[in-house]
Amino acid sequence: MATSTFTDLTALNAALKELYSGQAVENLVYSDNPFLAMVPKFTEFTGKYYPQPIITGTPAGRSATFASAQLYQSQIKVDSFLLTRVSDYAIATITNEAMQASKGDKGAFLEGMKSAVDGAFRAATLSLSSGLFRNGKGSLAQGTFTTATNLVTLANPADIVQFEINMALQAASTDGGASTTGDTTIGYVIALDRSAGTFQVSTSLGGANATPAGWTNATSYYFRVAGDRNLKISGLDAWLPKTAPTATAFFGVDRSLDTVRLGGVRYDGSAQNPEEALIDASQLIAREGGKPDIAIVNYATFGSLEKSLGAKVQYVDAKSPANIAFRGILVNGANSTIKVFPDRSQLPATAHLLTLDTWKLRSLGEAPQILRYADGIDALRVTNADAIEARIGYYAQLGCSAPGWSGVVSMPV
Repeated sequence: MATSTFTDLTALNAALKELYSGQAVENLVYSDNPFLAMVPKFTEFTGKYYPQPIITGTPAGRSATFASAQLYQSQIKVDSFLLTRVSDYAIATITNEAMQASKGDKGAFLEGMKSAVDGAFRAATLSLSSGLFRNGKGSLAQGTFTTATNLVTLANPADIVQFEINMALQAASTDGGASTTGDTTIGYVIALDRSAGTFQVSTSLGGANATPAGWTNATSYYFRVAGDRNLKISGLDAWLPKTAPTATAFFGVDRSLDTVRLGGVRYDGSAQNPEEALIDASQLIAREGGKPDIAIVNYATFGSLEKSLGAKVQYVDAKSPANIAFRGILVNGANSTIKVFPDRSQLPATAHLLTLDTWKLRSLGEAPQILRYADGIDALRVTNADAIEARIGYYAQLGCSAPGWSGVVSMPV
């Protein structure tokens, strides 16, 4: 009786569907990314854009005198953010030789294929989780570059988790700005010191350390993956900027007209202990009508909060809609109980204090997902190589119906 060799596309598609069921993908994507896991999802983001309405003012037709109320009336103030999707991709390639070599050994083939696809899922997940905290300009981190050693030293060593061996990076002098000598000048990551927050680069994939053309001794380079410039998801740093938004349109809205209701609360708690900073920021959000229920910090800030609370610390285990549990710390806010969670992708010395049900990650299908096409083929022949590829990606955007009910807090270092 004939047995499957798992060397054709039909068999590969079947294997992909078998290995990557909905629950398997959720476990792979959400397990180490609490904000990505917890933020509400909407997976039917069809059409060119999504209008996100927001009420920023009540009608002005009110007075103790009827004639004045009638004379000075105005319409309710409503703005609408016109959300547009961004796309992001990660590719898993499996050579034909690997498929042929595992003929008759289904387990060996599945293991190899799963390793390749899992890696692509992790890359897409890290990109999405990282993007949810950043401003859409594509920068992963800021740091210095030394030509003598071709070493990048990150300003925030914890940002090293954003980088991987063989990443193709561009360097720019400004956040979202043009690369030093054009977007084709690449520095490939060839070695990382994750404890020190440093990495070395080369001019070729897997090459010896070398200085990319145009990279100079610089103290303030912004580093991003090639192709990401101003094309990433607009995350919390875009919706809740640490400086008041200007008149520059954000999804079609001039936020300078009401910087809090359209751009969130800003609070500088850098001179306080972490608990005090969160409590005082929650008072400002409560004044606007919000009831913040979660705060996302990085691990250093979470540790500082835990130590400052001492014997008073109260832990909480919270489950995401995907039924994945995360451990946090409870803080009593002005009008709500705040659950504080650490996330490795969060910016340094920053807390995002959120009324969670006003936020939504809108996507066209799951984010991320195995990209499936109309012909039902999940894996494609590579036209210029003896291989096939599976494509992982997403089409998504983050939205908020009430930015003034959330805020960004500058935390103590």
